Amino acid sequence: MENAHVPQPVYRPARLADLHDIADIEAGVFPEPYLYLMLRQLFELHGSEWLVAELDGAVIGYALTLERGGRSVLFTFAVVERLRCRGYGRSLVDHVLHRCVSIGAEVTVTVHPDNDPAWNLFKRAGFVFEAHDDRYFGPGEPRDILRYAARNGRALRADRATRDDQVAVATSVDSKSWGRSHRPPQ
Repeated sequence: MENAHVPQPVYRPARLADLHDIADIEAGVFPEPYLYLMLRQLFELHGSEWLVAELDGAVIGYALTLERGGRSVLFTFAVVERLRCRGYGRSLVDHVLHRCVSIGAEVTVTVHPDNDPAWNLFKRAGFVFEAHDDRYFGPGEPRDILRYAARNGRALRADRATRDDQVAVATSVDSKSWGRSHRPPQ
């Protein structure tokens, strides 16, 4: 098995004590990270919807889904930069999807159209293009909206991770250097 030598993290609900680590990951991954005070308020309202990946006692990644009325948005997601391309990001996404599917939620995520690593990760995880919004986060802030399409109506296995999967992609990173748009022709 190719991943036999790659240590596997523990995936668990986030705790209040994890927010400092999450804030550090945010600051290392995103050009405009959520500040601790914002993360604290999100935890207050959505604490049960946070998932962290912990490796050797350290938080190495996190995901926050916002759920309401059968809908779930993958709001923020990242893995520490030094551990990218080891399958941790894909596995974290798979765990989130497993949880959302198990409660019957429809899952969406927004991705900058030029963010090839995020697009590829979510496509491999089973997301499909749903719409494009040129002003999703305001003028000059386009996003593609992706929807998770459960494979054959079956719940997803949360333990699937492959070494070549892209990880720690910032779903809201604004980078023109990531190449072409993945939107279908209009």
